Amino acid sequence: MAEKKDPFHVLIIGSGMVVILVTLRPAINDDLYYVEQEGISYAIYESEPSATTYRPREWGMSVQWGLPMLADCLPKELFDRIYTAAVDPNFEPPDPGILPTYNGETGELMKNIPLLRMYRVSRRRFRKLCSEGIDVQYNKTFTEVTYDDDNSTVTAVFQDGSQATGNLLIGADGVKSKVRESIFGEEGQALSVPYSAVNLHVCYNDADKARFVRQGHPIMTMGMHPNGYWQWISIQEVPDPDNPATWVFQLQTTWHRKEGEQVDSLANLKAKAETMGEPFRSANLWIPEGTKVYSNNLSYWIPRPWDTHKGRVLLAGDAAHPMTFQRGQGLNHGIADSRSLVLKYKNAQEGKTSYEEAAEAYQAEMVDRAGEEVRLSKENTEMLHDWERMANSPIMQRGGHPREQQQSSKP
Repeated sequence: MAEKKDPFHVLIIGSGMVVILVTLRPAINDDLYYVEQEGISYAIYESEPSATTYRPREWGMSVQWGLPMLADCLPKELFDRIYTAAVDPNFEPPDPGILPTYNGETGELMKNIPLLRMYRVSRRRFRKLCSEGIDVQYNKTFTEVTYDDDNSTVTAVFQDGSQATGNLLIGADGVKSKVRESIFGEEGQALSVPYSAVNLHVCYNDADKARFVRQGHPIMTMGMHPNGYWQWISIQEVPDPDNPATWVFQLQTTWHRKEGEQVDSLANLKAKAETMGEPFRSANLWIPEGTKVYSNNLSYWIPRPWDTHKGRVLLAGDAAHPMTFQRGQGLNHGIADSRSLVLKYKNAQEGKTSYEEAAEAYQAEMVDRAGEEVRLSKENTEMLHDWERMANSPIMQRGGHPREQQQSSKP
């Protein structure tokens, strides 16, 4: 039997979905047992003021090839309730699924893109489900990281002057990660692609309109327009499945950025909708006046190896690999990060590898896997806004499937 190691403490910066999954909790897979009982502890630090802080910007996310990995990361009693976090808990996702894709100008169906069995989940409900039993220290804004001279500990410094010391710091603080910037400096800042994007949520308060908008698919549909628009309709909430007037939709449109254009303008969006085919045309023209239109920034950053300071600082999720969203891969890679981290540190805790070797192995696997996807997703975004190239885009040719070796949930 391997010699048991000294206690190992992990500092986690950020409390998003990836953090919730990487907290080394019980899981279905016997290989991913509760490693905290074996000497690994953790603490989570979040810049938000409190757990009840309300973010008005809500969206849906697709759990595709990451679904079996999610089963490994979550306790069985939580994974069995994943349907409760779905945008429509009453819809049982088929295997395989499809993404109906339309000519955004004529409304003609171009292709039913094949998908793996998947859940489209509400960001807010999914985060709430996965965070059950997790303790988070709020109002802790990370500012810098320091390392001791004997290569054994790392210290996070917070804006309020407090500090926390552990053996490993994981930056999981999102697209604008301060941990990533502390590692790479200015080169760690996420880059933007030259497209404007709007994201909004709409309740039509009209059963006939809601049924019409949802006609393409119960969960989500996509369109590409010769004018260079990418269009999206998905259901976001179904408060009463028997009363379509209560249904809430997520609408997104992206297009080539224009200097001086007011992106978050409902009038601007409706002007574009006049050129669209159904159901995208009506979905946008029927938006009630006063509905908030949010402008999104499409960002990316290609991960590359960094100095882990003898295995003391790592990145995960959007902090490690922010990517454009039209292929729907961000959450899946975040889940893969979580599973990879837990497996590699379990091996280290059992004495099969050192903690430094676990960190380097995780970094190498993540940089290779997610780095390819960041590049692929960026290319996909560019092609979807180019009518001549759209049909050959990664989403049209291979859907949301990862490369072959990622389709297995085996380590």
